[in-house]
Amino acid sequence: MAEEKRLTPMMVQYRSIKEQHKDKVLFFRLGDFYEMFDEDAVEVSRMLNITLTRRGNQLMCGIPYHAAKVYIKRLLDAGQKIAICEQVEMPQNAKEIAKREVVQIISPATVIEDDFLDARSNSYVLCVSLQKRMFSVSYADITSGEFVLRSIEVEKQFSSLLSLLEQVGPREILVNEDEYFSNPDFQRVIDGRTAMVTKLPPWYFSIKDGYASMCSQVGTSSLKAFGLESTSIEVASGGALLGYLKDSAKTALQQISHFSVESEDRYLRIDESSRKGLELLANTFDGSERFTLFSSLDETITSAGSRLLKKWITFPLVDEQQIMERQKWVTFFVEERKELERIRPILKNVLDLERLTSRISMGRSISHDLVGISQTVHAFFALVSEHYQSLLQEELSEEKLLQLVEVVKELDRAINDQCQGPFVEGQVILDGYDATLDELRSIKGGGKELLDTYLAKVRKETGITNLKLSSNKILGHYLEVSKGQVDKVPPSFYRKQTLVNAERYTSDVLIECEQKILRSSSEAEKRERFIYEGLLEKARSMQSQLLAIAALLSQIDCLQGFATAAIKGGYTRPTFVPENRLSIEGGRHPVVEQQLGMGNFVPNDLDIEESGERFCLITGPNMAGKSTFLRQTALIVLLGQIGSYVPARKVEMQIVDRLFCRVGASDNLARGESTFLVEMQEAAHILRSATDRSLVIVDELGRGTSTQDGMSLAFAVMQTLLDMGSKTLFATHYHELAHLDNSRVQLLTLQVLEQNNQITFVRKVIKGIANSSYGLNVAKMAGLPASSLRTARNFQKKHFAEYGMASPQLELFADHEQGQTDLPSLSGEEEQVLSRIRDFSVESSSPLSALLFLEELKEMLEEN
Repeated sequence: MAEEKRLTPMMVQYRSIKEQHKDKVLFFRLGDFYEMFDEDAVEVSRMLNITLTRRGNQLMCGIPYHAAKVYIKRLLDAGQKIAICEQVEMPQNAKEIAKREVVQIISPATVIEDDFLDARSNSYVLCVSLQKRMFSVSYADITSGEFVLRSIEVEKQFSSLLSLLEQVGPREILVNEDEYFSNPDFQRVIDGRTAMVTKLPPWYFSIKDGYASMCSQVGTSSLKAFGLESTSIEVASGGALLGYLKDSAKTALQQISHFSVESEDRYLRIDESSRKGLELLANTFDGSERFTLFSSLDETITSAGSRLLKKWITFPLVDEQQIMERQKWVTFFVEERKELERIRPILKNVLDLERLTSRISMGRSISHDLVGISQTVHAFFALVSEHYQSLLQEELSEEKLLQLVEVVKELDRAINDQCQGPFVEGQVILDGYDATLDELRSIKGGGKELLDTYLAKVRKETGITNLKLSSNKILGHYLEVSKGQVDKVPPSFYRKQTLVNAERYTSDVLIECEQKILRSSSEAEKRERFIYEGLLEKARSMQSQLLAIAALLSQIDCLQGFATAAIKGGYTRPTFVPENRLSIEGGRHPVVEQQLGMGNFVPNDLDIEESGERFCLITGPNMAGKSTFLRQTALIVLLGQIGSYVPARKVEMQIVDRLFCRVGASDNLARGESTFLVEMQEAAHILRSATDRSLVIVDELGRGTSTQDGMSLAFAVMQTLLDMGSKTLFATHYHELAHLDNSRVQLLTLQVLEQNNQITFVRKVIKGIANSSYGLNVAKMAGLPASSLRTARNFQKKHFAEYGMASPQLELFADHEQGQTDLPSLSGEEEQVLSRIRDFSVESSSPLSALLFLEELKEMLEEN
């Protein structure tokens, strides 16, 4: 209490505001600086390497207001939130302090300024809440107005949630703090992401309040038009997300005018590890976009087109009609090269209309944003011909386009396109747009015309031929009359100064002119701001048209990008067939081929028919190209289902419902999972989730344990996939598997040429079984010392008969329960339940996972 009494009124104000924003760095505006105090000052000075000072006992540091963006970006990159506290009302007298309040909360997912954003990536904030046995998940990007709601099943390993988090890639995740702290498994999943995690109080997730808030946002009495009821579980996360965005932005979010409710079944399902293994948007080496599917396919020109391409790659379609619609446009651009060549230069004039519109809607724009809108709308009209009429949405009807044209014409006449930064009086509105503003500017500039008119009038009325009108800092404006003509001065003149040869006067009219000149400066600024705000409001009224144009331009950019990539890479149009098969002639890996150069990649075929050998067992040495062949197959299918052409001579395929890619070996220490455990979890997920319409890619299963265990597990997974009928590519070094019953198996291998004790990898997939693993040859190529190679060769000869099928190896696949006839006989269903109970880890389970496991066992028994 004593300390509180010693605080200045300003510090009392600071601490009161800081108390409401404990989890944020408070930027407290003092004149031309943002100041930070106490713990904030210590932390920020350390993170930004700026000087920590002290005033009395008060620790503080500050940054210039005009340079704040540089420091804010560095704090955001360091995972901090910032509360911007501005002076909103200046004091009436010196004894009072300025009124201050937080006008914006900046977090990684709520910024809209280009300085803080990656132009080619979405900036999502995702909210997740547990509702009974379902997750309510919503995510939004306020820079574009996109707002999506989903519900997904709660699974033991949280597979669907992990997959969605990998798909969306949020910069910030919102959770219910009670659910987060009471469920360690859920907490580990959320903390396993690189996104900032924000814990919200439970009341944020009220379905009733969320429903009302969402209705208010879109101006409706219900959300039935969006497929939502007042009890829909999606509303729990949707309402919380909307509330958080409003609280953070501290302004209207007019760009959020639609809610999209999506289902998992709308898209090709790809789990988290498969997405990482296929390196769709980020490589596994350094996490960058280099050497990814995106980088090999990206021929887009606009930033919004690039973002849409990432979304299409992340969310492949399963609806054949939608895929064919995209294909149709790609074919159009491939065949109409002149049209392709015409539109690409036009697209270079297209700015990021989504983000420009959002900034204007939120009142955070600069004048040049209006110039960008005008430029992009002009590009739209230059690009869109009769070919594109089918792409025009309802918001782009002839009537609405005419309204937009009028607004753009006005922007062109009004806005100075040379003004790049914030509003500066006199530099935003062009001369000639508004007569009143022009007059005020003329007066402000010294009022030459006004004064000249007055001077001419006085000369005429008085007959004083040498009358002068001048000004200085002391007298202001005055009329000067020579001594010889003083007798002509009218009584309405007031003497101001006497000189040797002249007298200086003023008059009521001159005083009025002088005051008018002084007033004109502030009036010109007010008038210019009034005009500017009016233009902003007119642009806001065109929001639906502008966002529709932004969507259309990014769509065209993506489709022409597909066509450009197809032309450059020699891609072909895949054919979709009703039969459940996959046939690829001359397939190539799009990323590897791009690095090797056209013509240097060895293409390969694959043929999986509806019946017969749907399981491909692929053997061959390391470096021969097995992994490339597996991944290229998955990528060809994925490219086909995003509507793109594919790197192959010919492809015939049925739509795939799920894509699994179990490749490589990695641990997840953050989740307490070893390499082998991760491998087995991925295999288990495949066996529980795959269907006969799925494509399964498995590369080297069972290598993380002993040969006996590993080969047994590989055999078991192989048999299960054979029974399921999934289209499967199964690469292995367990060549013994190829010598077992292979009546339903395609045996494939990578061709190797041996000559003079030298090997050459041809990288050609052929029918057959590998003769050797060639491990010692590869080790020699890698530079292993000759002495080590001799030791390895001698050990191999002494202990192993390479690929021999001796009876002990065959016993690996014998029934391990033989000889245990004294045990009571159990049915297959009972054995399965008993096995699940044995495998369940009581020590590491949470209450929720234990309940889910019990429910799963109950369902298994009831089904059987």
